[in-house]
Amino acid sequence: MKIEYLKIKNYKQFNSLKLDLTYPKGHKKEGQPLDKICIIGQSGTGKTNLLEIIRDKKNSDNLKTVFTKEKTSIYEKIYFSSAEKESKQIIEDKKFIDIRDANSWKLLKEKINSYDTEKSKYTRKLSNRLIYNMEYSKEDFILDMKKWESENENILEKIADDINSIIKKFNLELKIDEDTNSYEELVIKDLSNGNVINYDEVSTGTKNLLSTFIPLKSYNPKDSIILIDEPENSFYPDIQKELTDLYMSVGENNQLIMATHSPLIASSFEPWEVVELKFDRDNQIYRELYYEGENSIDNYTLDPRMLTWTSILVDIFDLKEDSSSLREKKLMEYLMIKDTIMSMEKGEARDEKIREFKKLSRLLGLQN
Repeated sequence: MKIEYLKIKNYKQFNSLKLDLTYPKGHKKEGQPLDKICIIGQSGTGKTNLLEIIRDKKNSDNLKTVFTKEKTSIYEKIYFSSAEKESKQIIEDKKFIDIRDANSWKLLKEKINSYDTEKSKYTRKLSNRLIYNMEYSKEDFILDMKKWESENENILEKIADDINSIIKKFNLELKIDEDTNSYEELVIKDLSNGNVINYDEVSTGTKNLLSTFIPLKSYNPKDSIILIDEPENSFYPDIQKELTDLYMSVGENNQLIMATHSPLIASSFEPWEVVELKFDRDNQIYRELYYEGENSIDNYTLDPRMLTWTSILVDIFDLKEDSSSLREKKLMEYLMIKDTIMSMEKGEARDEKIREFKKLSRLLGLQN
């Protein structure tokens, strides 16, 4: 299931809004629902409300939501995560699943216990064969166990592998404590000293990532919609850049929809995947189009993936100026010093001016 079209009229802050959420003309997936969508816009333009409309599959005289469903799928659900609050309930099959709900962690525990139980059964079976079958060797035992482990996913190992590429930048590592056989065997290790850290002691950003990604991984969604509100909360820019790929890696054939204020997250989306909401002169909300004429890949004039960070802030996030008044003043000083150096004779005074020039150049980011 994926959403492909949304029409809103006289609902909350929306007077009249139409969103085509399919690939444009000329794309290899032309007309199909987008695999991922990034919703951006000023505060008050309704980013979170759009997620909630999709989450609840609302359809009325004022709301028209069109979904494409897989003909043979029995997996289609909607998964929702918001960093602002914890959900009190889980509504499965009827409406949506809140990723951060306690039931998500219960599912993870069940999967862990099921894996442990099946592995123990198979180990006992092979152990009996090793004892009573003279032709069955230790080498056969080891090979059979490795084969079973390759065919049966250990969800703890998979979660740790996926998430460690990010949290290692926090000097942390998610590890399996092999001395235990319990739900708590997934532990957080401080790489600077080797100590195990309690969940309550890690940063807010790490908590947000763990409490969203781990339950989502437990559900392993397929043919479903994943909604994440403000995924960038408490994350440094280098982490934000990786979040889209991390969530896209979960499950199979899903549609990822993020509502964000982050230019870095927006930079990982194709231009037709960005839904930028704005206020017009009459304070009505509309979608800013990045193309001219018909909706064709050849007609797009903005692509977040190709812009510098300054250009993204100015051209997409509508920051009015690309530099501070102090920078402009220092740039003028930089040019004046450069001209002065060109007119000076060789000597200590010129060498001192060159050192001043190089220092200012570094501060302005004009040389490494």
